[in-house]
Amino acid sequence: MALEVVRRLVGQVWNGGQLDLLPELFTDPFDHGGRQDTVAGLRQWHIDEALTWANSRYEIVDEVAGGDRVALRWQATARQVGPWGPVAPTGREVTWAGVHFFTVQAGRITGMWAMGDVFGKAMQLGAQIVPPNG
Repeated sequence: MALEVVRRLVGQVWNGGQLDLLPELFTDPFDHGGRQDTVAGLRQWHIDEALTWANSRYEIVDEVAGGDRVALRWQATARQVGPWGPVAPTGREVTWAGVHFFTVQAGRITGMWAMGDVFGKAMQLGAQIVPPNG
């Protein structure tokens, strides 16, 4: 059941943009990488991301599930149409990879932790990566 909930998140929310499903898929609040987040906050994040990344598409590369835990390895592709931090819109299509770990209880996501290849994404956009001084 946990895996089906997460697959639904990827297919219908991440790829389908059906943000109205978030309250059905997540508890409110939920643990988001060690901090409390809300469904409203997650919804706003998706809205903001859509202003930067057009035609986002996530493909599940690998998945492992057991009990109330699900781990995904994914690859995403999107076109940068809005500013991304200090990087002005480039119109470039980029591909990056990442992982998500979920906890699902009673059919809803109670926890989510993620790591994505932000460095690889920045390099594809031509961003200058400057190490900090000191």
